[in-house]
Amino acid sequence: MFREICTLISTLTGWAIGGKLQAGHWAQDKPARAVLVQESGGTPAFYPNTDMVDMTIQFLCRAEKQTDAREDAWTAYRALHGTSGWNLPRLDGASGEDYLAMTVEAIYAPQYLGEDDNRRHLYSINFIFRMEEGSCVEP
Repeated sequence: MFREICTLISTLTGWAIGGKLQAGHWAQDKPARAVLVQESGGTPAFYPNTDMVDMTIQFLCRAEKQTDAREDAWTAYRALHGTSGWNLPRLDGASGEDYLAMTVEAIYAPQYLGEDDNRRHLYSINFIFRMEEGSCVEP
């Protein structure tokens, strides 16, 4: 499900996975301006049935200029916060229905974290992706 979420993020922001968008982990040395998307904790889970899960996804936006890191954080926020109904085709080759991102909500607006060890500026955002299995089949 994480790979499918990263693909959605890439589509909505225009950031290429493996380029500006780093999925799961990032190289500490390059690129200097990057957005890490990783699975995170932090919110209680509520599962009304067994095919639903709340995925907490953290964005860490880094850049040499504070304004660039902030711009990337707000780009992600505007692209995702308050959206719903995203059909995510499975990328794992498994049979079954596609995933559905019922809603995507930011837990808070982008927050400045300071600088990393290489003096690059960092911003953070956490989102809740309320996910279920179920296709949005077009007629």
